[in-house]
Amino acid sequence: MNPPSPVYATPVLGRFGLTHGLLAWARCRLWCEDFGATMVAPQWFKLRIGPYLRRERDKRNYFLLFQPGTAISGMRRLRLLAGCVHRDIESEWPQMPAQEGRPLLLKFHNALHQNEVKSFAQVRGRGHFLRQELTAITRPRYRPQPVTRPFVAIHVRLGDFTRNQSKAALSTGVANSALPPSWFADRLRALRDTLGADVPAVVFSDGQDSELRDLLNLPGVERSPQQASITDLLQMGQSACVISSGSGFSLWGAFLGDAPRLCFPGQMIVPALSRPELEIESDVGMPIPAGFAAAIKAQFT
Repeated sequence: MNPPSPVYATPVLGRFGLTHGLLAWARCRLWCEDFGATMVAPQWFKLRIGPYLRRERDKRNYFLLFQPGTAISGMRRLRLLAGCVHRDIESEWPQMPAQEGRPLLLKFHNALHQNEVKSFAQVRGRGHFLRQELTAITRPRYRPQPVTRPFVAIHVRLGDFTRNQSKAALSTGVANSALPPSWFADRLRALRDTLGADVPAVVFSDGQDSELRDLLNLPGVERSPQQASITDLLQMGQSACVISSGSGFSLWGAFLGDAPRLCFPGQMIVPALSRPELEIESDVGMPIPAGFAAAIKAQFT
């Protein structure tokens, strides 16, 4: 009997935002870790015109942010792509296939519709490992400095999201919609009232200062400097809590740091954490649950 041929795996990142691609990367990286397969580096380069036409802060040139790390890259990657049998993996979590003959390359895709809903459960609970791996492939100049004090991360996604959706529409889970900036300010005030202190907060956003006035005028609130998206994401992962937009970016910021997450009703997307009591949906004027607040307060003491 011939010995089995090697099995490789690579993520197919798709054409959407950073965290959409990161889910394919994370699933592939974890599968390789669990089954002892060798990872082939993804293709981060994508030609993106929209961010320039919309004059977004983040031009989404993700190929500038990452290095291959331990994954196969360069000419060896090209030879493998040409020499392997390719098998597409969609939202499933495959077992290690038995392969004879040519080497096999599993290509981990993400669903175009309800991406996180279909696949995020495969990575939940493994944020610490993935944060280490993601930091390792991030080019050193884009890695954030370690935090010197705990803070609340507030992610306000505006950019290409639909504006001025009604509260009723947002509460039904309508996707890719901006939340009212006043909601973020109200929830920070409520959290501070429950904690009994004006804990520091950092706003991460692709919006203009004028759109964030309700937040930036509050005491102890600052805006993150204009920096790469991966720097923002890893920095959010160092926070004590994430006040979340209805965005996969917020989801990943909480996931990578195992940070409690506070969401607008209907906008959680999927749970990011293994402990459901650390992720809540909370509307304007609602009290902050004592258990949720206690988990945050422990990080400030």
